[in-house]
This record gives sequence, structure tokens and C-alpha cells, in this order.
Amino acid sequence: MDSVFPPLTATGFDAVTSAVPAVAYLLVALAAVFYAPRDTRARVFLLVAVANLPPYFLPYYAWRRPGSMFTRPLISLIAVSLLVGSLALFHFTQVFPWRRPWVRRYFELLLTGYLLGPFVVLGLIWFAPAKPEEMQASYAVLTLFIGLPTIFVVGIVAPFAGVLSLYYSYLAARAAGIDRARVPLVGIIVSQLAGGVLAILIIPLLHFVAPSGPWVAIASALLSLFGILMPLAVALGIWKYGVLTLDEDELPSIRPALQGPIEPPA
Repeated sequence: MDSVFPPLTATGFDAVTSAVPAVAYLLVALAAVFYAPRDTRARVFLLVAVANLPPYFLPYYAWRRPGSMFTRPLISLIAVSLLVGSLALFHFTQVFPWRRPWVRRYFELLLTGYLLGPFVVLGLIWFAPAKPEEMQASYAVLTLFIGLPTIFVVGIVAPFAGVLSLYYSYLAARAAGIDRARVPLVGIIVSQLAGGVLAILIIPLLHFVAPSGPWVAIASALLSLFGILMPLAVALGIWKYGVLTLDEDELPSIRPALQGPIEPPA
């Protein structure tokens, strides 16, 4: 399996643009936990920041050690970090700035993902055959019925549901006229949407159609800026708008925002 991936390669520009958001996440998260150590929102954001470190620093590692290969330990570290990071980011959208109904009802399901997800990923990696032709039927069945659903839930369902939850929290904040929650939510939503489009669609497409031009570097710089936008929005929400002073159990009703303005009687 180690030979499936090409050797690691990255430029200094890649290393910097990837590492800066990671540092921003970690600094804001540590400051938030120091500021409000018992607040669930701060602790979950710290988990997001820590889980982000291996993927974000992979280009730096590749830059410092050009030609290094993807080993099973390295693949395991990156894969588990991505899984935990996706779950933690979804968790954050369920508690910031208020605890949403889903996490109240199904927190045990999220906890199960935290506990079992890494073992699923590690099992698929460490028991993977060295060559595709050596794959056993049992491994193929486990990959089909356990591995692929796990990837689908963590890689597609959780990010989409997280952005949708942020949007509903934004609607609730707007309906209630709570700007100190609405403003940071706008920044987080823009960061997630723009960063997701760049990482999933734009940058891979540019690597294919214009690998030698400046557009890949420009897109990478934009991805770094949108990556910094989320911790910046969280920091502004905490220290400028006082989001952590909101009672996380008092989620405003979203109905006024869905119903729209009420016309006065004629």
C-alpha cells in the first residue's frame, strides 16, 4: 500500500499557506480555552484546531523532506486526523453559538463516531494489501460495507450538515436580532463554503488544466485566507461580540425567519 501514493513534494509557498491557518486555529483555540475553560464551545474548537494540525502541516513536512514516501504510520495519522477533524467541526457547528436540537438528541451517536471511527480507519489502512491483486474477499466486503459508508458520512454528510446547521443558527440569530451571534456566523459560513469549493473543485481542476501557471498558487493563497477567516471569525465572536456570554441552551426560534415578514392587515 505504501507504494500506491507518489512521493511527497511541496514548495515553500505551499508550506507557508498551509501552516498559517493551522497556527491561527491553534492560537485562537488555546486563547479561547484559557478565556473560558469550562465552555463547551471553546473546548470543541480546540479539538478542531488540534485535529487540523497533521493535514495542514503535511505540505511543510513534504517541503522539508522532499521525496519522502507515504508510509502506513503517516497515512494513518493523516486519515485519523481528517476523520476526527470532520467530526469535531460538525460538533462545533452543533454548539456554536447555541446547542442545536440534533446534538441534544443524538450526542451518543457523535460520541460513537469519535470512539469507533479511528479504529475503522486504522483497520482499513493496516490490513490493506500491498497490491490490489492481493486483496482478500473479506477485506473487500469490509471496505464496501464499513469503509465506504464511513468515508461518505465523514467526508460528505457531516460537512454538508454542518454548514446547514450554521445557516439555521444564522437564521435564528437574525430572527432574534442577535447581531453578536449573526456576524461571526457569517464569517464561519463564508470560510467553510469558499474553502470547500476551492479545496474540492477549483484547486484539483487547476492542477489538471493549468499545472504550470500562477493560478494554482493564487487559489492556494485564497484557500489559506479563507482558512484563516474561520478562526478570525471565532475570535471576533468571542472577544468583540461576546458570543460565549450567550446561554448555549437558549437557541432562538427560527420560525420568524422562515415565515418572512408579516403583512399588516388592509
